[in-house]
Amino acid sequence: MSSSVPQLIASAGPPNRAKQGTVPQAFGPAAANYLPTLWVDDFLKCEDVVDASTVELQHEELKKEVRKMLNAPTTVNQTQKLRLIDVVQRLGVSYHFESEIEAELLNMVSSPVSDFVANDLNSAALWFRLLRQQGFHVSPDILEHFKDGEGNFKSSWVSDVPAMLSLYEASFLATPGEDILDQARTFTTQNLIGSSSSAVAEITSPTKLMAEDQVSFALNRPIRKRLPMLEARRFIDTYQGNDSLLMLAKLDFNIVQQQHQEELRGIQEWWGSLDVPTNFSYARDRIVECYFWIMGAYFEPKYRVARRLLTKFIAIMSLTDDTYDNYATAEQLDVLTQAIERWDVNLINGLPGSMKTLYGLFVYIFSEFEEAVSGEGRSFAPRYAKRELDRALKAFLMEAKWRDANYFPKLEEYMEVSLGTTCYSLLAAVSFIGMAGADAATEEAFQWIAGEPQMLVASSTVCRLMDDIVSHKLEQERKHIPSAVECYMEKYKVAEEVVVELFRERVADAWKDINKEFMRPTAVATPLLDRILNLTRAIEVIYKDADTYTDSYLLKDHVVSILKEPIFIAV
Repeated sequence: MSSSVPQLIASAGPPNRAKQGTVPQAFGPAAANYLPTLWVDDFLKCEDVVDASTVELQHEELKKEVRKMLNAPTTVNQTQKLRLIDVVQRLGVSYHFESEIEAELLNMVSSPVSDFVANDLNSAALWFRLLRQQGFHVSPDILEHFKDGEGNFKSSWVSDVPAMLSLYEASFLATPGEDILDQARTFTTQNLIGSSSSAVAEITSPTKLMAEDQVSFALNRPIRKRLPMLEARRFIDTYQGNDSLLMLAKLDFNIVQQQHQEELRGIQEWWGSLDVPTNFSYARDRIVECYFWIMGAYFEPKYRVARRLLTKFIAIMSLTDDTYDNYATAEQLDVLTQAIERWDVNLINGLPGSMKTLYGLFVYIFSEFEEAVSGEGRSFAPRYAKRELDRALKAFLMEAKWRDANYFPKLEEYMEVSLGTTCYSLLAAVSFIGMAGADAATEEAFQWIAGEPQMLVASSTVCRLMDDIVSHKLEQERKHIPSAVECYMEKYKVAEEVVVELFRERVADAWKDINKEFMRPTAVATPLLDRILNLTRAIEVIYKDADTYTDSYLLKDHVVSILKEPIFIAV
């Protein structure tokens, strides 16, 4: 951005609510009518539940104890250490032990596989998954050992539910062309679906109930697609193992949750000053859901600034999406797009008040970006985010032009434009801005984003197809462009059910592309790739079976579980 940012803020925003005039009616006779926010001032009223002075010492002592467990030598085989690492990761505390976990897994990948897995499918699959998660390009051929003479996985494993679950989870670390992992997923899915009446049925209660829950949850969302904080909350509630590790996870969850609540209170105060129900009456009022989304991208305490910036930004983009989709004509939006592209406040004089406010919000948030990187030698960062913003707004504008012209795009046209309106390349760029210190993105990392790498195309594909699958029917009830579903049905003359199944297969293929980008050596630093991975995981949660961002009551239980309710710890 230019040096005129302060003047633009003074003249354009963010505006005082008292200066707002009457907001015009939303676009078209059948504009969206969204439900109001569920939360109002919920988080503004939150009280601290963690007494730092009483838990800090215990927290530090428990970290030391777990660190000793991770560093302890293993004299026979590494299966026990593998399972410890898996538990530490799923309990949400692995960010405290990154160097220890890296050292242990590096040692494993450098040693003979037979030392770790022997003839145990459970351990072999776990070994493969943990090393792949860490970016080691270990071969899935280790699984050939568990097949019969005809090339099929041995039926004797079907009754071993833990082994089947482990193999199932490993299959989601596949990269393109790894047929054995596709075979593993088919084999385990088919047998786990029927496990409630076969293998699991043979397990005695209450272990049976736990096994059924694990199978059901895994089939709905494998570990690779789970948001870390949601998985931590769920796993803490079910884990039965080392008491010290469990206590650390509980304390850590509550400490982190309290920080998140504090952050959200500040963000909610900012959002409240915008008076969205009045000034953007046509838009979704979803600041808490935005914070949940971005907390999924990075929950760790050190990313406080990054969460604040990206939450504000995605909230502004949500207003932008609804402004382009539901509110203004293509002619008005063309003016707004040019004004933001040029940072020319004079162009917006004839626009409605809400569009002027939106312009001011972009000026405001980019000034925050510049402040965040000042003194870091990364003044280039906001410029790359601005480039991605311009691309996204042009895609929004094209969709608005199609809408106003009643144009039915070809499938290829739609996908080229609509991948841009997911804004996932833009969110990736903004997510990099707030990452400081050792994790800070270099200019080469931003150039990587600008080059539209396969990982971002894949992440955008997951977002677009999952969004369209669950939201296209509701969107077609008002004046709206066709979705990918309608475009595909029109081109190939097939039923909706066929399209949905095909799109789910494409989503699965996109996940393989994401996995491939994590294989060492990576194009950019792994902490940066983690942001894109977690943003994609957020899509898997928010758009899995419904558009729970729009119909936010469907997301309420998730929000409550990690943002409202601390974990009870007996004194």
